[in-house]
This record gives sequence, structure tokens and C-alpha cells, in this order.
Amino acid sequence: MELYIGGMSQGKLNFVCREKGLAKDSREICDGKDCSMEEILTKPVINHLHVFIKRLLETAQENSDLPDVDLSAYPHLKSGNFTEPHHRLAAVMEELIAGNPSAVIICNELGYGIVPMDKADRVYRETVGRCLCRLAAYSERVVRVVCGLGMTIK
Repeated sequence: MELYIGGMSQGKLNFVCREKGLAKDSREICDGKDCSMEEILTKPVINHLHVFIKRLLETAQENSDLPDVDLSAYPHLKSGNFTEPHHRLAAVMEELIAGNPSAVIICNELGYGIVPMDKADRVYRETVGRCLCRLAAYSERVVRVVCGLGMTIK
């Protein structure tokens, strides 16, 4: 797995496409804006993971549920209440790691700047950060992209 992170509009997708020899509209790339869980688990490149996470959190708030994940398969996630969305999303990240271990993931960094006043926005920001920490720990390579330039941090 490879993880590419950076601020909004920093050229992450362009950087990955140059490195991997892909066109930005390649069928090998799924977009977190509208992709399914199945695509997350099968496509070689996942763009906008942060938007996919936001969609899952919104679904959890509307339907009080997330995609079915066997939480008992992840005993290291036993901190706190498993019904909390960020714990369930941590399990979804484990499914991503297990189901698509060679994925190239592109995600915005959200943890900089002013802390949002709205609780839902704070939960979203924290959840994305926790998910990125887990994916970075698993990834063979982590690259931070700024101004279209990549700096390998792992």
C-alpha cells in the first residue's frame, strides 16, 4: 500500500498519475465522492479517501449504521464503544488493508488550522486523522505532496 497525503489542491492526483503512468480519468482510479465499498476494495488507486470517510460518517448519522464489518475480527480496536462511528470506520480501514493491500490511496490532510466549532466537523477531522494513522502504519510508502512536489516520509 502507498499513501499520498497533503492539503487541498496541492496536486496529489497529478503527482500520483505522473508516478504511476496513469491518466487522471483512468478506470483504475476510484473517487471517494461517489465510489462504492466494493470499488474501494478492488481499484488500484483511491482518490479523495477523506470524502469517502465523510460519506460513511454521514450515512452512520442518518441510518445509525456503517457498512457491515465484523468488529470481532479486529481485537486491537477494543478501545471505547464499538458503536462509535470512528471505531467502526477504523474497522472499515482494516477491511481496506486486508481487501486491497496494494492500493494507492490519496487523501487530504485535515488536521491543520482552526479546530471546527461544530462537533460533527471535529469528529470527521479526528476520524480521518485516525484512519490515516492506521493506513500510514501499514503502508510501505507514505508521501506528502505540497505544490505538486512529493516528499517521501516513509
